[in-house]
Amino acid sequence: MQEYNNTDQHIHLLSQVIDKVNRTYVPAKEDDSHTNLYFDPVGKQVLGRWFTPVEARFIFALNLAHFRFELIDDKLTTVRTVSISGKTIQELEAEIEVEFKDLGFDTSGLTKKLHYEIPAYEFATSRMKPLDSKHLTEWASYRSLANTACNDLLGLSQIEGEIRIWPHHFDTGIYFEPNAQVGIGFGLAMEDEMVGAPYFYFSGYPKTGEISYKDLPASEYWEWHAGEHWKGCTLSLTTLEGCSEVERKNILFDYLSNVYLWLVNV
Repeated sequence: MQEYNNTDQHIHLLSQVIDKVNRTYVPAKEDDSHTNLYFDPVGKQVLGRWFTPVEARFIFALNLAHFRFELIDDKLTTVRTVSISGKTIQELEAEIEVEFKDLGFDTSGLTKKLHYEIPAYEFATSRMKPLDSKHLTEWASYRSLANTACNDLLGLSQIEGEIRIWPHHFDTGIYFEPNAQVGIGFGLAMEDEMVGAPYFYFSGYPKTGEISYKDLPASEYWEWHAGEHWKGCTLSLTTLEGCSEVERKNILFDYLSNVYLWLVNV
């Protein structure tokens, strides 16, 4: 998972540029959802949200295949590009600001600091290097799997929802309320100290009281946590390494059905 994590961190850092574009041009929402992202496995790109800075509509994207930022219109035509290789984040932001000004966008506040901080990655101030194609393919495969798993859970629950990447913690996730008793959070998170690897997570948010973590559905594949700061069930990506596609699906389907059904019935 080391190379996956390295790729995850680089894309996390680069995605902060999209977050600043979203923050500047997309109408604000109280939960900050106007700033979140989507991984598009078809175009192999990380997308922001649609915004209308002038009379036309645009979306800002990180094109992973060509390693560049792109401004795309609503006909999916690339209007402007900014190549990433050999530049620092600060240089990229300055170049994007120039391109936006040239299009008549109001760029006041575009490069201001965000209201949160991400980890201080060692490479954060270095000039960016192209992502290794093999490692990028692995990253895209797992993030695409996360999209599919989120969609499968929404299908199981028969509830509409958005599958988005939250730029702060960089998890692909969904939140929905299947009944009047509990809200459900599910997604794929970056590696952290709790699990020690990237992982799928399930968490329940009761409307009243607390969840009693007893009589839990057990498996060799997933692990329950009931710590002070977070409670839920995780499935490490290391569990899925080396598995066939069918085996991965079976493990994920068991995880989705067993954990979800337990959470909605506690």
